[in-house]
Amino acid sequence: MNDASLLGEAIKYFTEELTQAFKNNNLKTVLTKYHYPDLTPSMVDDSIGSPDGKILIIGETNCKVKDLQGIFNAMGLRGRVECHTDYEDIQRYQFNNLMYNNKYRLIIVGPMPHSTYGKDEFSSVINRMENTEGFPCVRRATANGSLKITKTNIKQILREELESGFLAA
Repeated sequence: MNDASLLGEAIKYFTEELTQAFKNNNLKTVLTKYHYPDLTPSMVDDSIGSPDGKILIIGETNCKVKDLQGIFNAMGLRGRVECHTDYEDIQRYQFNNLMYNNKYRLIIVGPMPHSTYGKDEFSSVINRMENTEGFPCVRRATANGSLKITKTNIKQILREELESGFLAA
């Protein structure tokens, strides 16, 4: 393979990876992975929580909470997960309590009711957390292009955040 072909393949690969990361709302993780200097510091808010803080999983899931806890334990994150997976619990969850809350480092979101308390003028509480200063980092758990919490995507998100240094084991 000559240099021009290699360059073309590399551009195609990185374009696909960045496009997918953007669609899955984890562009900052991919940019951090490649140590992109200009955007990474401004996109990662290290002021909320510490790298060894709690990780909140909120959204309906077909996984058992026990299985999610097992994933955290296996990845060196024992005791750091808090799960809210019940529809009615999520609907009444006080999302405002997450603002500037240093207890949490990361929020992993999945499918949840649109009529949740605290969405304010936003289309969803997820959108509010992603676009309002003061919330911990939010990652969407997706599968096949839609919100879905699976054991596989939880492992992937945790692996990416550990590798980037955003989370500490």
